[in-house]
Parts: sequence; structure tokens; C-alpha cells
Amino acid sequence: MTNTANIVFQQALETALGITEALGTALGNEIVLVRDLRGRIRPVLPTKRKGPVLDKYRVDLSTQLGVYAFDAERSVLFRDELTEPDVVLSERRLLKQSNGLSIYLLDRQIIGQDWMRDALQRTTTNPRVTFFGLKGGVGRSTALVNWAWHLAEQGKKVLVFDLDLESPGISSSLLPPDRLPDYGVVDWFVEDGVGQAHVVEGELLARSPLAQGLDGEISVIPAYGARTEDYLPKLARCYAEFSGDQPESWAERLQKFVERMEKQYAPDVVILDSRAGLHDIAAVLATRMEAVTLLFAIDTPQTWRGYELLFKHWRSHPHLTTFRTNLQVIAGMVPDTGRDAYLQGFKEHAWDIFRDNLYDVTGPDDLDTFSFDLDDESAPHAPVPIFWHRALMEFDPAKGGIDRKTAEEAFSLFFEQADRLLATTDQD
Repeated sequence: MTNTANIVFQQALETALGITEALGTALGNEIVLVRDLRGRIRPVLPTKRKGPVLDKYRVDLSTQLGVYAFDAERSVLFRDELTEPDVVLSERRLLKQSNGLSIYLLDRQIIGQDWMRDALQRTTTNPRVTFFGLKGGVGRSTALVNWAWHLAEQGKKVLVFDLDLESPGISSSLLPPDRLPDYGVVDWFVEDGVGQAHVVEGELLARSPLAQGLDGEISVIPAYGARTEDYLPKLARCYAEFSGDQPESWAERLQKFVERMEKQYAPDVVILDSRAGLHDIAAVLATRMEAVTLLFAIDTPQTWRGYELLFKHWRSHPHLTTFRTNLQVIAGMVPDTGRDAYLQGFKEHAWDIFRDNLYDVTGPDDLDTFSFDLDDESAPHAPVPIFWHRALMEFDPAKGGIDRKTAEEAFSLFFEQADRLLATTDQD
């Protein structure tokens, strides 16, 4: 039996869920467990009431949740005491449903909430592709630059946003210093915060010389520009939850920003370079922007453990079905020896975490389900390979451009699959 004095974070939620479920519908049909920033938990009951059942519930919660409890007097909230309860409880997610009782969780977090939110509303129709990886050093940026060049070679207008604000790299890969625009992403967010984004909006974009001589073009909105000063103070203000005098989430501000640029420049495809890791920036770009999301990985235990943590979190996502069809695993830096064995092991590891977390459980007669066999090459877990190449170790396209032979040897299969995903998105 767990010592309540030493109860840990995840045990608190399990305990609160068990205590609440044991009540049945005695205190209402819907109960929302609210977990605050410290991890303390207390329920919101549908209506205010009194009686021995409620009294026992209060005592059980206050005594069994350890340091994650409120005292008995404050251990329960009532919906009709909340200001604007529909707004306050709107981001709850279902934990358990049985015997007429629905138990929800409302998680108050400082960061990380965007991993569980719905897609943002958009008014533009051009396809978007997000490049995401849990860690750096997996070839994500190199692949992005080469694919942008490949698309421009096909005559497409490509618009690239460098949104890896803590570690901007795409900007310098696509734009030499003398080609930077005056301002960048951080400048837009700072000026939008005080209601004057229009002051910099005409000076955010530059054309990459990488597309010179090609039928298409590569336009870049870098993280910073030639006139960007005080980058770190600006970065610290980028994630503010307001625009001018109005409250507005960072995700909504980003959507507004991207749409304004899409309408101004009418690209054929938008590429969003995401920050690595489990930051809210990545959450928005991977699940909320209606983008095809390329999940870059290498076949290491650390990589799969990281993705497993993310996928387990996604497993209870209320809108999982709206974004999981846009996921595709990319096998970065596939070694030049033993490739077949490496890709087979990669595929098996990817399938394990997709099968256990994101694929539907199927039976022999299930046809319309989101589930794939190990060897299904159309599956999101099937690795799209990018082959390691010695020449890419010194890759500096802003100076040397793209070597066609190297690009074909390293990226031919990636180009083919990425083009196919883009075409599917364009049709949708």
C-alpha cells in the first residue's frame, strides 16, 4: 500500500480517479478533476450539495493524495461557483467513462498544453509541411534545404519559416548574411505584442539565391534579420499570450502570422522548421497547423524512448484522428553500410510505438480503421530513408549551393515520398 506521505505525481491522479470512480453517479454524472500547476488535484462537481457522501469524498481526497491534496475544506469545487465555467472547463479531456459516470481531467500546465489541443482554424489552402525532430543532429535542416531546392527545381514557389527560434539554422543555410531581410520572426512577434506588426511585415522576407536559375523560388522568413537587435530580450517576449490590447494565445498569433504571409506571397507550399524537443512550439507546428509532419529519427534507444513518451501522451489526445494521418517517420542519416538491416530494425522499432499508441486495435473483420502491418510501405511508421553522405558533413548551401549528384544519392527516396505526401495534401 502506498504511503500517502510519499505519494508521487502520477499516483495522485490514479488515486483521485479511483476515489471518484468508486462514487458512481452519487455526486453527479460528470466530474472534472482539476490538476493545478503544483500537481494538486481537486474535482469540480456539477452542482453544489451537502451530505455524508460528499463529506467522505472530501476526507478521502484530502487524506489519500498526500502532498497533492488540498485540505478537506477546499478539496472540492462546484461548477456553479466558477466564473464562466464553460470557458474554464473547455479544455478538459475524458479520462474514464463507465456506468453513467464520465470523469475528465483539466490539466493546468505552464507549458505543454498545446500537445493536447485541437487544430487551429485557418483560411488559407496551400499545403504546409512541418519538419520536426526530438533531437538535433538527425539531418532535419539539411533535408529541408535540399527538398526546398528540389521543389523550386520543379517550378514551385516555396515559403520557409525558420521557427527554431532557440537555435536558428535554416536562415543561414538558405540566406547569406548580405541577403537577410531587415527583420525576422522574433521582430514580428514583439511588434504584434504591442499591436503594430504591420510596421515590419513588409521587411520580413528574402529570396534565397539557392533557387537562382530554377523555374521556382525559395522565399525565407528567417528567425532574425539584418536589423534585428537585442535578440534574446525579443525571444523572451515572443511567447506572450497577447496581441496589442487583446488576449491571444501564442498558437493563434502564429497562425495569424503564417496566414498573413501566405496571403501576401501566395506560395505553392509552406515549410515550417520546428524547434526540436517537446516544447509548445513543436506541439503547435506538429499537431495544430494542419500540416504534414515529418518525424525525423535515427535508430537509437534514446530516440525511440523520446518518441514513446510523446506517443503515449498523444494516445489520450481528444483529436488524435485529425492529425495522426499526417504523420510520417523519416530515417535520417542512414549509414552507408548494412543499410537493409539498419532500416529493418528502424522499421520494427517505429512500428512498435505506432502500434502500441497511435494505431487502432483491429479485429479480423475491421476494415475502416487506422492500422498498418509491419511491412506496409504506405504506413506512417515505414521509414523514408535519407542516406548518410560524406559530402553532407561540410554542407553549406549558402556558399556552395546544391550538388545535384550528392542530392540524388542521399535524398532521392526522400524527395519521392515527400512529393507524394505533398500531392496528397494538395488534393485534400
